[in-house]
Amino acid sequence: MRLGLPKPLRGWRAFAGEVGIIVLGVLIALGAQEIAEDLSDRAKAREARELIRTELATYLGRLESRLSINQCLTNRINEIQALVDTAARGGPIKRPTWIGRPQFWTALSVSWDAAAQSGHAALLPAAELAEYATMYDWMQNSYDSMLIEQASWARIRTLEHLDYLTPETAFHINAALQDARYRAWRIHSQTKDLQRIAKRVGLQAKRNDIVGTRGPCYPMTTPWVQAARVNPAGEP
Repeated sequence: MRLGLPKPLRGWRAFAGEVGIIVLGVLIALGAQEIAEDLSDRAKAREARELIRTELATYLGRLESRLSINQCLTNRINEIQALVDTAARGGPIKRPTWIGRPQFWTALSVSWDAAAQSGHAALLPAAELAEYATMYDWMQNSYDSMLIEQASWARIRTLEHLDYLTPETAFHINAALQDARYRAWRIHSQTKDLQRIAKRVGLQAKRNDIVGTRGPCYPMTTPWVQAARVNPAGEP
């Protein structure tokens, strides 16, 4: 017995046309979906880029504020070094009433972390993403340096309460001075590295609206209360 294929009601040509229309419709729908997803990814990438660049520009502006007191830091370290050297073998010192400390800026990574966790950062071009990652790495390094630096200056500021310097105390103050000198150099170098990358990616530092301490710029004969009062954040 021979079996025959059922024939479409309107013939094979009409049937093929209808199938073609359906296939074309599916392809158009898939293409539209792909375009919509591409537009969505572009929007997410654009938003991630803007947030990341704003965050980096903000911290870069804060580091540039730090650069403005670099000479004051150098002068203060040299002043204290001369003071310690005069009593290196033990003896009375001319006690400073004020020493101060460098500015301290908290590292910013909220936007970077959010973009990485959501996967939006991965939508950026690989070369661009690598530049941002490097900047965040340098930013974290500078922050770590500033944390250690603050501890060194806290030890140096013990001179505000001493009238006599033993050899042992002089040794510890000298060690803190050397560390403070190194940290200042390192933070300066890291800031310059960040500026070079920022220039390469067309990123400008954002104006720093947070007023930082200029404590090391005040004379060491300044009364403590007077010098601390001009620092908006106060002094420890």
